[in-house]
Amino acid sequence: MKLRESLDKGPRAYFSLDATKSAEDAIRLMAEKHVSAVIVTEGGAPVGIFTERDVLRCYVKCGERPYDEIALKEAMTNKLIVGKPEDEVGQVISLMVQADIRHLPIMVGRKVEGMVYLCDLLHDHVGTLSTEIRYLEEYLRDLQDAVTD
Repeated sequence: MKLRESLDKGPRAYFSLDATKSAEDAIRLMAEKHVSAVIVTEGGAPVGIFTERDVLRCYVKCGERPYDEIALKEAMTNKLIVGKPEDEVGQVISLMVQADIRHLPIMVGRKVEGMVYLCDLLHDHVGTLSTEIRYLEEYLRDLQDAVTD
């Protein structure tokens, strides 16, 4: 299955903020929209991601500084790992597990088309595998019945 199929099922909404906004702006947006990550942009182009983990890292790194004084550019994860609609879901799951990430922006060119979450991909993938196993079991039963006839 391709990521495109996962996006067609209705990806979770994603939100973005400019890198000059504050960590507090991102935290408020995440809380308001019930999301766990925000794409960080400069000039409309994605340059990083700010996640729940970054909130914790920011707390440790910046100590007593108020979140409204910390620019997203300072607090974000700037190594943005992305996927493409034509990527295979199994490969993307493997990539996300190896990179220890839970959010993956899906891009076409320089434009974010959606965001997928590891838990959603795993849920869909396990469902697909379960269906395939059921069909294979039925096929094997049919073969056994044909042999015994």
